[in-house]
Amino acid sequence: MKPRLIAEGSTKHERKILRWGISFLVGDVLFDAFGREDIFQENVRRFKIDLSRVKHVVISHEDWDHIAGLGNFLRANTKTRVYICKRSGRALKEMILSNAGSTVEVDRSRKISPNIFSLGQMRADTGRGILYEQALVVKSQMGFSVITGCAHPGIVRIVRQAVKIFGKKIYAVCGGFHMKDHTRKENSKIIAELQALGVKRVIPLHCTGATARKLFQKTYGRDFSSLSEGQTVSL
Repeated sequence: MKPRLIAEGSTKHERKILRWGISFLVGDVLFDAFGREDIFQENVRRFKIDLSRVKHVVISHEDWDHIAGLGNFLRANTKTRVYICKRSGRALKEMILSNAGSTVEVDRSRKISPNIFSLGQMRADTGRGILYEQALVVKSQMGFSVITGCAHPGIVRIVRQAVKIFGKKIYAVCGGFHMKDHTRKENSKIIAELQALGVKRVIPLHCTGATARKLFQKTYGRDFSSLSEGQTVSL
């Protein structure tokens, strides 16, 4: 399995100019659609990403930085099934339907495509309200790996849930880990907990934060990977 990073924003400057969010192509699944439609479309053209192979869309959660490119994609690919958390707000559901998509409301873990699963919706108290988020789990020769949008429910909690559901240790975690506002001590604790859970490889992106990424790199060494837009990662 080789997920491809379509678009990503991770720095303070990128957030300021709203070039923020994340989007992956995972097999035949589009996972999230970034925070700016123009950048999403530009990167698809620039990196010659074939979205015609997409059969399913999975939206991790309804925040703006994960859905901006969705409407245009759906208008060009009508009747595409979009998997969203069951507790997502009305605005996201109406946007999908108004752009000729069909919604599949996810509560529990479920299969999306061969070797690609939703972990099911998980509740998160963000400090600005409650939201629900789902992560992807992919199965490959290396085992099971988790791909996250923002990990608002907590990356450790997400990994624990994946271990509980699939009964296997998680080989790799990739995506936004939402550690950017944590202290160094908090980040170190999270990294230690991931190691204790048996996570062998990390690809921290988006809202993970520069400090946390440096700690991941120091701790994981050769098992730390960075990823640029247009690149793929073997899981």
